[in-house]
Amino acid sequence: GDIFSAMRATLNADRAKEHDEAHEKDETVTNHILRAEDVVDYGTRGGAKALGLDSVIGSVEPGKKADLVLIKNDNSPVSFPILHPYGHVVYQANRGDVHTVLVNGKVVKHDHKLVGVDLANARAAIESTIEYLKAEHGPEEWDKGMHPEIPEHETLNNPYTYRSDVTAWKESDAVWTESEAE
Repeated sequence: GDIFSAMRATLNADRAKEHDEAHEKDETVTNHILRAEDVVDYGTRGGAKALGLDSVIGSVEPGKKADLVLIKNDNSPVSFPILHPYGHVVYQANRGDVHTVLVNGKVVKHDHKLVGVDLANARAAIESTIEYLKAEHGPEEWDKGMHPEIPEHETLNNPYTYRSDVTAWKESDAVWTESEAE
């Protein structure tokens, strides 16, 4: 996951909940309460506040650490036009659009590539760790760990399932006779 997916999922889940609650009351949602601006705030200032670090990070202000994510992807067909910047960040941007990242004022990613990181060396270290773990545990144990059995579970009440007291729509409901069509 990434912050873009989390923002999108948060906004979509909230809107689905709003629609479900409105449906229960035979109402229609005409204006959403949670906005794209809100979830961008949650992902920036909100994270800093939750960690008790909002006096140091989370927004661009004098005296705070310069932690910035700059989005730019001229090769993406969804990168233009940007009519609503917050909505664009939440619904269109993804981690592949992150052009530059600064952490405490230091550039750690530029032109879509990490700066000062030997990815080939990191990849080799990770692969050797995986090989070591496979050898330590053996193929059978490794496979069990990678494909664990799903335990029996109890199905809990889910408020998002279709209600049983509502008559299901049938295709025959849409069939018109010729006299009705005239």
